[in-house]
Amino acid sequence: MILHTLFGRHLVDFKASHWDRGRFVSRCTVCGCEMVKLPGLTWQASGRRV
Repeated sequence: MILHTLFGRHLVDFKASHWDRGRFVSRCTVCGCEMVKLPGLTWQASGRRV
């Protein structure tokens, strides 16, 4: 958790990912914030808590 707080490295929970409105949606396994991925791009934290 300390490294996550310092560096902001979010780890995507692939088991919880699903397709929603033209993008993949999941959550971070460390802090629980929402992660989104548009086709062809990398996963990004949206800042919302799930």
